Amino acid sequence: MRKRMLPLLLALLVLLLCACAKEGQTSAPTPAPEDIAEPVNTAAIQVFTTVGGTASVEPEEESAAEPESGETEAEAEAEAEPTPLPTPVPLPEGADAAEESTAVRDLEMVRVLSYMPDLQVDLKYATEDNYTHKVVYSFDEPYLRLGTVRKLMQAQAQLKELGYELVLWDAFRPNEAQFILFDAFPHGNYVANPYGGGHSSHTNGGTVDVALMKDGELCELPSGFDEFSALGDRNYGDVSAEAASNARLLEQVMTANGFTGYFGEWWHYTDNTGYNYADVENAVLPEHGTRVYESECNEYINIRKVANTSAEAIGNIPDGEQMVVLSYMSDFCLIQYGEVTGYVNAHFIKPVY
Repeated sequence: MRKRMLPLLLALLVLLLCACAKEGQTSAPTPAPEDIAEPVNTAAIQVFTTVGGTASVEPEEESAAEPESGETEAEAEAEAEPTPLPTPVPLPEGADAAEESTAVRDLEMVRVLSYMPDLQVDLKYATEDNYTHKVVYSFDEPYLRLGTVRKLMQAQAQLKELGYELVLWDAFRPNEAQFILFDAFPHGNYVANPYGGGHSSHTNGGTVDVALMKDGELCELPSGFDEFSALGDRNYGDVSAEAASNARLLEQVMTANGFTGYFGEWWHYTDNTGYNYADVENAVLPEHGTRVYESECNEYINIRKVANTSAEAIGNIPDGEQMVVLSYMSDFCLIQYGEVTGYVNAHFIKPVY
């Protein structure tokens, strides 16, 4: 009996020892989920630019935007990347420009020949044919406020019905040119003195010097341009009857169309609408007449809703793209680029001749 029980007891003992051994073992740890890296915030990067190989700093409104707090570098780059607008479609030159340029306000300065292509122009201070015997202007075509151009167009139409037409001797005059003119003939009765903050009414962009032409020839008039004597005034008792009659016709038509003449100069007329000199004080005009311009910047320039660096950006123009300039203001130009019309910094575009 004992011999039979012994193997059973040994087997039972082995089972108990195995069970104890399993309970003494430590459980393997449950694998933890992989760590997930959190987004890394990048520091703002300031961009300095060079234009044409010369170090320069773009104005604030054209600089690349800095990443906002919590924004990844890739996101910031995506936001700063300009979206090019459609290829510009140049406006036609000529009489229909007034209709095409409906975005231009009367106070903005425009290229006169874009609205009056048949106007006879003899811009005296753009040649040596003036009392300084020097070329005074850096441009060779006339510019005026659009409102003034519209009035001049009406005067021209009336004169043509009578068989006459206008000759334009002077229009907008940069203030730096006024210093040259006064220094050459420093007599305040004839040449406006720009020293001490004064300036000629021509610098407002709303004054013209005009004469009459008929059958392709200049009419007989009291004097030539810039006559520094009594012959230049509106007392016509010292000139021929024909010269007096032509001068009075010119005065009658110009007055009827919203201009006021200056007694000391029979050729001088100022738009009755007063314009602020500061609007065009820093206007950047092309050397030769053109409305096609090209952007000249590091990456792109913004198109603004109004002529102000803090104004809403409504588009942008990549470097080297062409646009059409519609008008000129201080430091800004109104342009058309594809379907978009707005204002750009005039110092970052150049004329294409």
